[in-house]
Amino acid sequence: MLRVACCLALCLALVGVGAPIDTAAAQQETTIDVSVDGDPLVDDTEHVVLTDPTANVSVEANATIDLIEIRVDGDIRHTYRPDARFFDRAIPLDLDPNENTVEVIARADGVATFEATVTKHTAAPRVRYTSPFSTSVLGGPDNETNVSSGQVQLAGTLHTVSSVSHIRIERTHVYSDGNETNLTDCASRSDCTTDRTLHRISDPGDSFSQDLLLGEGRNEIVARYTDENGRTNVDSFRLIVDDETDPEIDLDVPNESYVDSVRVRGTVRDETKLHRVTLNRTSNNASQVLLTGTDSEPDPNRFTHEIDTTVSLYDAENEFRLVAEDAAGNVHEQTFTVEYDPSPTVTVTENVTNATAETVRVAGTVSEAQISRVTLETIDTRSGERLDITRAYEADTPTTRVEFDRSLTAAPGHTIVNVIVSYGNRQETTSVTPSVDRPADGGTTNETAPDASTESAPENDTSGVVSAAETDGATDDETGDDERDDDASGPSLVPLRTRDAFGGVVVVGATYLLGHWV
Repeated sequence: MLRVACCLALCLALVGVGAPIDTAAAQQETTIDVSVDGDPLVDDTEHVVLTDPTANVSVEANATIDLIEIRVDGDIRHTYRPDARFFDRAIPLDLDPNENTVEVIARADGVATFEATVTKHTAAPRVRYTSPFSTSVLGGPDNETNVSSGQVQLAGTLHTVSSVSHIRIERTHVYSDGNETNLTDCASRSDCTTDRTLHRISDPGDSFSQDLLLGEGRNEIVARYTDENGRTNVDSFRLIVDDETDPEIDLDVPNESYVDSVRVRGTVRDETKLHRVTLNRTSNNASQVLLTGTDSEPDPNRFTHEIDTTVSLYDAENEFRLVAEDAAGNVHEQTFTVEYDPSPTVTVTENVTNATAETVRVAGTVSEAQISRVTLETIDTRSGERLDITRAYEADTPTTRVEFDRSLTAAPGHTIVNVIVSYGNRQETTSVTPSVDRPADGGTTNETAPDASTESAPENDTSGVVSAAETDGATDDETGDDERDDDASGPSLVPLRTRDAFGGVVVVGATYLLGHWV
């Protein structure tokens, strides 16, 4: 019996010694991972938050996990019974101000514990800036930042325990009357000027955005963020506008004009401020000021300037130069040319005389002028008599193109057609000698008068008749003239007479000179 009892005691002793070893192994095989707002926590370290965070807790063990507790400063805040070997959950943490000891306790075959310190700041609101520069939550803006435009946006996200009730942003532009914008000691200078603007944002929520209008050079910014408990955080920094970009010019000007003036339209833009805009005529250096010069003070009305002016045209080619200057002294010049030609272009596409009907069909276009009236007339070249007249176009509002297609009375073989164009305060006549379509012996043949041609009368010509054509070898019947030279081989005659023509008296006909009729 004694021997049996000793064996039992020895076995119990061996079992009692082995139990702690198995428990320690189980503890080592249970892993706990915790991250706060996406940032992993390290056991026995400190982590800083500005608001109550969300903890992602992950537990993995070789045995079934039957209990998990989340404790904050010893208080059990959350309890879970996974009944599995793996646990993963996002758990909101309600923390007290300042330091909080956060524990994650997991029991499988044994007990594993994760512990870290999470500090929740309860000071004034903090800002993570996103524009016109970037910062972290705990790191404030640099003392000075250069920007290239006078239009910037101050924006960021707010980090605070208590809600932000209002934001106050003050912008002060420092400049001098002498356009010196990089002033270091404004208080000691008599010519130093400041321009101040205040912006206030109420109940911004979690983020804010405020447009700021800056002047060229130095701009002092003071931003105050106040929460609902009255705690205020102040950020002071300087924005330096270093504008190296020329103004932009967008013009709408025709390349040619049929009148002695042209309308110039367009837009000039600048990111900081337009200082002066002028329109110069390069031929004589004449200048028209479209936008007068100004000081360096920010002005929202000086980002763009609309151009709408009229300039006179004197030469065939008129060259102009638009000059735009911004507050930083950047200059953009744009040159353009307008061709001035008021004379119309007359194109005749049909000019055939029907000998049977004694009519002539005239078709064509008048273009490239400010046309107010187009008149067509036929003239008998033998007598100077006007055979027919018609008005192809007439209107109070001028047009730049007129198409015509008319039939007029004609004397076959002895007709010219005048196309009389009135434009502006001027008149121009183009004469056309039409061809003749004459029937012969049961058929039709085309007998063509002297080569069809067009010629423009002088600008002040008011006769309406450019020339009287002669037909070589014409018979008495063809000419119908009662007066002719006794010599049968001599030239046919056109009666000498006068007629009224566009405000004057014109002699039309034949004259005997040095033994010849001309």
